[in-house]
Amino acid sequence: MRSSLYIRLYSKVVLIISISFAINHCSYCQVADFSKSYINITKGSNGGTIEPGNVLEIRATFVVRSGSFDSCAYYGIVPAGTVYVPNTLRLLTNEGKLYKQFTDALNDDAGWISGTNIRINLGYNPSTTPATAFRRGTVASSDKPSYYTTACIMVASFQVTVTAALGVNINTGAGSISFKNGSNPIFTYTFPPNTLKVYSDYGLGTGSIGPNLFTTETNGTFGGGKPRNRIASANVPSSYSYQVFNIGSPHDSYYGIANNTSTQLNYTTSDKWARPDTNSPSHRVFSLWDIIGDHTGAASATLGNPAADTVSASNAGYMLVVNSAYKTDSAFQATVNGLCPNTLYDVSCWFRNMCSKCGCDSNGKAATNSTGSPFYIPTSPGDSSGIAPNLIFEINGVDHYTTGNMTYTGQWIRKGFSYVTGPSQTSFIFRIFNNAPAGSGNDWAVDDIVVSAVAPKYSPATNAFVCQNNAITIYDTIRSAAGNYIYYKWQRSINDGNSWTDITTAQGPASPYWNGSVWEYVASHNITPARTTPADSGDLYRVIVSGISGNLSSATCSYTDTTNITLNVTDCHIPLEINLLSFSGSLKNNIITLDWSTTGVDEPIKFDIEKSINNSAFVVAQTIDGVNEGVDAVNNYTWTDPDIFTGKVYYRLKIYNSKGRIKYSRIVAFTSSDKSSDLVSINNPFGSVLSFDIYSDKRGTLNAKLIDGSGGPVKNIYFNVAKGMNYLHIDNLSLMPPGIYILSLYLNGEMINRKLLKQ
Repeated sequence: MRSSLYIRLYSKVVLIISISFAINHCSYCQVADFSKSYINITKGSNGGTIEPGNVLEIRATFVVRSGSFDSCAYYGIVPAGTVYVPNTLRLLTNEGKLYKQFTDALNDDAGWISGTNIRINLGYNPSTTPATAFRRGTVASSDKPSYYTTACIMVASFQVTVTAALGVNINTGAGSISFKNGSNPIFTYTFPPNTLKVYSDYGLGTGSIGPNLFTTETNGTFGGGKPRNRIASANVPSSYSYQVFNIGSPHDSYYGIANNTSTQLNYTTSDKWARPDTNSPSHRVFSLWDIIGDHTGAASATLGNPAADTVSASNAGYMLVVNSAYKTDSAFQATVNGLCPNTLYDVSCWFRNMCSKCGCDSNGKAATNSTGSPFYIPTSPGDSSGIAPNLIFEINGVDHYTTGNMTYTGQWIRKGFSYVTGPSQTSFIFRIFNNAPAGSGNDWAVDDIVVSAVAPKYSPATNAFVCQNNAITIYDTIRSAAGNYIYYKWQRSINDGNSWTDITTAQGPASPYWNGSVWEYVASHNITPARTTPADSGDLYRVIVSGISGNLSSATCSYTDTTNITLNVTDCHIPLEINLLSFSGSLKNNIITLDWSTTGVDEPIKFDIEKSINNSAFVVAQTIDGVNEGVDAVNNYTWTDPDIFTGKVYYRLKIYNSKGRIKYSRIVAFTSSDKSSDLVSINNPFGSVLSFDIYSDKRGTLNAKLIDGSGGPVKNIYFNVAKGMNYLHIDNLSLMPPGIYILSLYLNGEMINRKLLKQ
């Protein structure tokens, strides 16, 4: 919970109105504002969750709008779960620029730390009663750092390093500010608690994304219509008030919802007017804001839509635009329902900084003021936009993510994080908080709010070869950023995936392990001999996963891969006694030619040239009679595929005699894959030597593991691979018993698994 304080002080009367804001001035009253915030120094402008080791800057803002206050000081507390970063006691401008630096020591300047207690005496105008190491100072609205010479805004700050573990909550609230008015007693305002969670930064999901569960405000798009200004939103809290777009509105602590951000008095669809736009009346809000349309459905996600033509167009999308000020209050909130327990969700929005020249330096000089001296001091080199929006995503009252400073780029930017629901959680309250207390700048638009599930990724061993009436174990690797999809079951389809039947009960919880980039585990299932008859060849198998076992039967809370495992039942007769000396292919002008040679032929044989587009379902492309010239003769063959090569294709030879004895060649593949590495061919089934060809777009180290049917490693070998095609083999496999094995290859950050048959 965070709040700002607005105080009106009359003679001998103190009226405190908490969590409110006003712009009232009079000759007999004085106004002060307070707010508490923090930024994640470590994550910077990229934003992110707060993790162990991150450095946070705790900020307390004190604003004097009129008159003056005496005995002004900030009292800070180093939050539990953090440690103070030495020599970071500072006074900042409202743009976050350094204004004064203090030592940590006592009695040498106006700031110090003792244990976990921090004090910074405020007020530095030498013509009044400035703060020293021994007294609190006076702060007047005319003092520096100045806000357009009408108010003084100073930010007391210090930095801490997070030491708390993941999952622990930290209170960044507490601390206080003291001040007094004339002869009135000293008043101390204590900041309320504010809770943030130390949370894993999974980033935004890269897996398949489910439907948007953020149904509020037309699925987070704010809808559309012909009128330039839409009606107010019930999801914007009362701390912000609604205004239409005009030359001076939305003002600080106001918001609007529009499809065109030009002013009411001088409508335009062009964003090419000067900044500032000196036309009277101006086309631009405050003569400075961008003139744009919303983000939804834009051809360019970063550029967004141009300002809507509300004269001729019948409909255009809306966006929410907020003019944030000193308050670190909620600017938008909504309840999200229909969530699945222990499930990873992307929570994201598209934002845009609305003003390129809204800066105001510590002298009170605006970015648009070219006079001097003193001249305007830019926010940073080449940047006069002022305070960059910095927003917090709060889930159920706890901070989980900060966007980082969103500097002006003239473009939209997607911000968000991945959140894992609790073991029984089906909803949460989502809030967007202003975390950059300021008045110069900090104007932002938001659109396309999304909450969607991130499914795990799979790496099934897609080809399950087995001799008929033999058992086989099939495998699938499940990977996820949070390691949360730990329950699974297996299903089988006997009708090409048109329907599926459970073949196991709920399995789990699995124990994922960290593979260096994500969490993963291997799920396995043993197919019994009763299900490996020739009639079972072509059956499909898949894994269903979920965050809790009870959701494995839920269509909305369980997930599976689109790539299935295909059972290939082979009639494993006695192998044909023939030596296949070589089998290779070439691709030229999209024509594929296969070449092979044999020896040891002493009987009539035939070659079935088998072809596949998925390395699973092979069909006979042509049958060729073999040459029988005796066991010592070397026979050479060539075959050209009449089909034009259009993508990935696989070939193998089936060699057989009249007695039903069979021998298969290795698989030769041709591919136009854009992967950094790819398994091009492999001899499957294999004997004493396992040969395979792998392509790599760069030099690297390949880790090859041969795993038996029980999951135990048989071979673990490293190969140095060159850029291009690499012809590799694993020798001395004759003592390995026949059966099913998995070859697992890891190269260039990619993993390839293949199911193999050892004859």
